Amino acid sequence: MDVRCPNCGGPLQTFRKLTKDEKDLVRRIRRVDDPAAYHRCTRPGCRRFQRWSNWRDGDNFPEPKAT
Repeated sequence: MDVRCPNCGGPLQTFRKLTKDEKDLVRRIRRVDDPAAYHRCTRPGCRRFQRWSNWRDGDNFPEPKAT
């Protein structure tokens, strides 16, 4: 699904369903019961997730931990 991504700007970006681990993070970050209502931007380097129905209702996943 292509929708607006506030992080990426410009043309619409492709979003995908969240993985199980991402759903767990969304539960903690947004304190929601239904993380399936969110999806994630697939543009490389973008950490944005947002609601399917409202691009303004979203946040960013934390930076990956350095190893």
